[in-house]
Amino acid sequence: MKVGMLGWEYPPFKVGGLSIHCYELTSRLAKGCSSIDFYMPKTGLKIVSPNEKIRIIEVPLSNTEINPYFRISAGNSLVDLELNDFFSAVEAYNKRVIEFFLEYSSDCDVIHCHDWITLGAAVELKRMLKKPLVFTVHSTEYDRSAYFFPMQWIIDRERFGMENADRIIAVSKRTKKLIEKEYGIDGSKIVVVPNGIDFSRFERKEERDYERKNRILFVGRVTRQKGLTFFVHMAKKVLEKEDCNFVVIGKGDELPNLIKLTIDLKIADKFSFLGFLPDEEVVEYMYNSDLYVLPSVSEPFGIGVLEAMSTGLPVLISRSTGVGESLIHCFKTEFWDVNDMADVAIAILRHRSMREIMGKNGKEEARIYTWDRCANETRRVYEEVG
Repeated sequence: MKVGMLGWEYPPFKVGGLSIHCYELTSRLAKGCSSIDFYMPKTGLKIVSPNEKIRIIEVPLSNTEINPYFRISAGNSLVDLELNDFFSAVEAYNKRVIEFFLEYSSDCDVIHCHDWITLGAAVELKRMLKKPLVFTVHSTEYDRSAYFFPMQWIIDRERFGMENADRIIAVSKRTKKLIEKEYGIDGSKIVVVPNGIDFSRFERKEERDYERKNRILFVGRVTRQKGLTFFVHMAKKVLEKEDCNFVVIGKGDELPNLIKLTIDLKIADKFSFLGFLPDEEVVEYMYNSDLYVLPSVSEPFGIGVLEAMSTGLPVLISRSTGVGESLIHCFKTEFWDVNDMADVAIAILRHRSMREIMGKNGKEEARIYTWDRCANETRRVYEEVG
């Protein structure tokens, strides 16, 4: 089976969890004797295929200086961009993808699209080549905007792709329900395939030290979607009872607002905003923190939650987080309930036994989510539509 796959990120070009997903999925699909052509924007970085069966095809934009991928990855809000220029760049990129795909992958058995930006190319290629189209929904415009003025142009494009796909893969039951409700898609064409985790990246030979570290951690994109305003207000309440530090790893357009909020609340000296860090440094912070918090307003999955759990770090997530629908050994609150979040954080800081029980049980539970399972279930989708 040959797969023509349209993506956005591939290591070392990384904006969020999509990069991890595309790398791990293609690596494991290749083990099952699939041949994969993976299309992504030309980044200027050195992209190395992990397997000889995987061909990475970097597509340059036409003669324009606007690169929609880098402008998003730089942490800019789409609202702040020249939207006409952005949309024009998206259309130009789709045309280039079609040109390259017809040259290299016209003999594919299935087309698999991973992002809304190239949905136009995916649907057109399906029509031209008479090939089945699979669309994995990692996130929707409603998620990314946190339901705060979602952009209709993007919603319409996502709906267009969903309607024309032969099968939709949703990363969680939550995402499936959202697709049915907001986009009017028949649930019978939606398959839930959760993300996985490479446990070996987080294991250490020595046992985790559960002594108090006085640190509460967030890792992810610093955007409205992630609910970090609530994280800061939670911190204010925690600091009224316990002395500790708060670390935010990641970049995004909400950073200036968050820094100002910590200043206004007079807790700036307790916060460290570290920006983007290499994976090995992120893991080090996970091993040296007491609690990982993800208070997302709308989170389709949340790979970072599993990564934190894999280090034995207790996690606190919002009930709006997709991965939480199946997890037992984690704390869950509403994203807006800063009092409830603060109570959990204070209890974790005060009680070593709670840190250890939740950390060890969570670490074992995270092992359920494997990329091999994700790849096997994705391959079954290919076989159903092929």
